Amino acid sequence: MKITFLGTSHGIAEAHAFCSSAVVTVGDKHYVIDAGAPIMTLLQNHGISFWDIQGIFITHSHRDHTLGLVEFTLQVEGFKKQFAGVRIPVYVPDTALYLKIAKFLFNQDEMVNHRLMYRTYEPGVIFDDGTLRITAIVNQHTACSRSFLLEAEGKKVLFTGDLKHDIPDYPAVATEQDLDLIITEGAHTRLNKPEVMEILKSSRTRHMIIQHRYDKYNTDEMVDELRRFVADKMTLTCAHDNDVFYV
Repeated sequence: MKITFLGTSHGIAEAHAFCSSAVVTVGDKHYVIDAGAPIMTLLQNHGISFWDIQGIFITHSHRDHTLGLVEFTLQVEGFKKQFAGVRIPVYVPDTALYLKIAKFLFNQDEMVNHRLMYRTYEPGVIFDDGTLRITAIVNQHTACSRSFLLEAEGKKVLFTGDLKHDIPDYPAVATEQDLDLIITEGAHTRLNKPEVMEILKSSRTRHMIIQHRYDKYNTDEMVDELRRFVADKMTLTCAHDNDVFYV
């Protein structure tokens, strides 16, 4: 399993960091986690073919995780010759998101017979194509936001997505199961708060990646403090745009 970080910024794109998006690759199949702009360009920069994307999975509807869907939908639907044969399911946690996109782009209340097939999902297993299995887990960042547990090739990876301040909603699976990698965020909680460090250290994983970090809120020094605190249990890395990790 390969994980490519396309965008790792917090809610605002910065000079060297776009908004949230990542690609999980298993064999020759690609799975997109969140779709911050400008995801179409970023996918092409990494040589990822739209025809090989098996699905786009949105953790929650905040714009820094979804604005790339507007351009993606407009181009794939509008340039029929250039994108002939593209069929991609897009999993969103609430209907309001795709209804707004449908209204904005096509002045329609629904999107049917489209190349991007929008689907809402509930907590639980939302996808299993025999290569990758994705389970959605409720968190408290918004009224309708999710964490994702990914399973493929005998590996387990947790994307916590954005969490509530001080992470009382840190997914229980992180402390109940042995995971190969946990990818969490650093925009909404001080990572060096003692109670937060205790929660993160309780994770049953050997590797943790911090993405979606606001470095003025969680400085390098704060991250280093967390890194030292968990060092006897796991490695801790901050992801940057274009980083690639193998599990």
